[in-house]
Amino acid sequence: MTFDGQPQTAKKKICPVCKNEFPANQSVCPTDRSMLMFAQRDELIGTILNDRYRVISEVGRGGMSIVYKGLHEMMDRVVAIKMLQSQHVTDQLSIKRFQQEAQAASHLQHPHVITVYDCGVVASGQPYIVMDFLEGMSLSDVVKEENHLAHQRALPIFIQACDALEHAHQKGVIHRDLKSSNIMLVEVEGRRDFVKVVDFGIAKLTNASGKQQQNLTQTGEIFGSPIYMSPEQCLGQQLDTRSDIYSMGAVLYETLTGVPPLMGDTIYATMKMHVSQMPEPFSAVRPDLRIPDALERIAFRALAKKPEQRYQSMQEMRDALDQCVASQFETGSMPSLISAPPSMGFGFGTTIPPQDAGGEELDLTGGLFGNQTQVSTSAIKKEASAPYITGPEPKKTASNKAKTASHRTTGAASSAGSKTAGVEGRKTGVRKPAAADKKKQVAPAWLKKLQDPKVLMIAAAAILVPAAGTGLVLYLNSLGNDNPFALQKSIEGVIYYYRSPTKDPDNPEKELPGLLYAKAPKDPKPVKFDLSQINIADYCSQKDMQDLQVGTVWNIRFHKGPNNTMIMEAGGLEEKKHSEVEDARITLNQFLEFLNSKNYTKAYGLTTNAWQQKPTGGDDFLAYFTNQPHFQPDFVTKGVPPYALKVVKAEKAAVDILIDGHYIFDENQIYKAQLINEDQKWKIAAFMDVNSDQWSKTLQD
Repeated sequence: MTFDGQPQTAKKKICPVCKNEFPANQSVCPTDRSMLMFAQRDELIGTILNDRYRVISEVGRGGMSIVYKGLHEMMDRVVAIKMLQSQHVTDQLSIKRFQQEAQAASHLQHPHVITVYDCGVVASGQPYIVMDFLEGMSLSDVVKEENHLAHQRALPIFIQACDALEHAHQKGVIHRDLKSSNIMLVEVEGRRDFVKVVDFGIAKLTNASGKQQQNLTQTGEIFGSPIYMSPEQCLGQQLDTRSDIYSMGAVLYETLTGVPPLMGDTIYATMKMHVSQMPEPFSAVRPDLRIPDALERIAFRALAKKPEQRYQSMQEMRDALDQCVASQFETGSMPSLISAPPSMGFGFGTTIPPQDAGGEELDLTGGLFGNQTQVSTSAIKKEASAPYITGPEPKKTASNKAKTASHRTTGAASSAGSKTAGVEGRKTGVRKPAAADKKKQVAPAWLKKLQDPKVLMIAAAAILVPAAGTGLVLYLNSLGNDNPFALQKSIEGVIYYYRSPTKDPDNPEKELPGLLYAKAPKDPKPVKFDLSQINIADYCSQKDMQDLQVGTVWNIRFHKGPNNTMIMEAGGLEEKKHSEVEDARITLNQFLEFLNSKNYTKAYGLTTNAWQQKPTGGDDFLAYFTNQPHFQPDFVTKGVPPYALKVVKAEKAAVDILIDGHYIFDENQIYKAQLINEDQKWKIAAFMDVNSDQWSKTLQD
């Protein structure tokens, strides 16, 4: 397939981001999802612009501009020349945006912002900007090369980037396209990872700049990179500096984990996730990394959906990063004896002398490295000065007993002047502790009472009865949903259908409660839950209630109501679990998105091999889908609501889903999509309009 206006002789396309080459019939880079460009010979290379700048080579290409490596002929300085592509010369809006970039960059004089030296227009009418030529790697390339950046290295990088953006915001410039590829890491005077923020191509000048603000975007027009765009940017709303803070949080998340915070299968899906879904915590995405909790809190605060819940300035975010650095230094930079392994020379039962511990005695025995008995230096000294006699134990004669009693009462054994004890002790020469007199033990009165059989029976009953009751409770609890006395039960089930509260068609004044069908693995069919006693939106993490899409796994707590109805009390999405039904539904959503955008080639690519191998498969496909269904105008932003789908069959390799047309199409027709798992992927096996009674008969309202 070729596109109108493109040269037919082109044999390949090039990704402007990763520079990889692809076949001419491919339009999107599979690595970074950038639009591919046809490879063409550039006639500007080798020429001199305005008698000053020699164009040496191309170093980058985007949707609107090309960046060249150049040389200032007179000053012999290597520069970067950014030039508007020739096809945009006749587009006045593109020219104004390009000029606005030069104007925005000219306001910025900061060590961590790329410097603009000059600007002008060549003979062909293409405007250009002359900037610093940066020799280094973008943060995006570093993350791809190293899988992620350790937080010790990432923190200084983001502190510098926040400094740069704070300067831009103070000058009235909002970047609006902050991403990891726009943060360059260069070496300056031997300092590695010196940050330069680049590409203010869609920057916005606010009144703080002292210039008249130019509104170069129409209402609802969207610019930026979807992986890093703020929710308000995805919705085409008015932006302020807090949009850059969200993008900075997205870049921080990606840098620390190696993966983007939110990324769907399509650009549209990614933007929807930014509007309504929070990223997974670091521990879920990269359990192999030990990213500090404080740094995770910084990233997630910057990624708050509402601007007022984020940091309100780049300086505030920078201060939080500074505090994180300080806390890391305080807790992690100084060696700790508690964490020291035995190989450091501290054996079990060892005490560091005071002179080796800065004047303080440090005991490393016992609980620090094990359960050994702790013996400190002071204890040893005390033991050495304790009274003792030497030699074998003397015979128990009357004279010996008298001597022992005399020593014990007068303390002569511990006195240097006690000749009797000293001579007596030194005769034998063997150390032995002095013996103590044994005292006669008498059983107390309360112990005698316990020997009464009646008392023993009462005590045994007092112990055994509560124990038996506790055991019974534990046993019943172990039965879970099979416990006959349980008032509340729970299941973990796959959502087959959700209906929001609605009016009774037979009695418009009567409100029908919402309902939910969910199927547990052991149940033969889905269970219907009454939602009349809860507002299920309170248990959804997203405003558009995408948590309730068919195929999602929920943990539902409920109790039985009248006529054996199941009344839901609480619940929530099991985010780390998915089902075959969910995978099939995602394929169906992609299919509908392609049909809505009239990208019939990609939609047809989601059909089964059997469909595509039919001689008239492609013709039949186009004949059907070019005429129906007709999508509602707001389908791009609204998508498929949860209550528009209903699962009517779900097997391991086959799923049938009904589509209520009046929620997404212009007509109230009911459609049926049959999907099968083929080659480890879900494919559309059939798509047809059916009678409306199929909807009402299946999982009845």
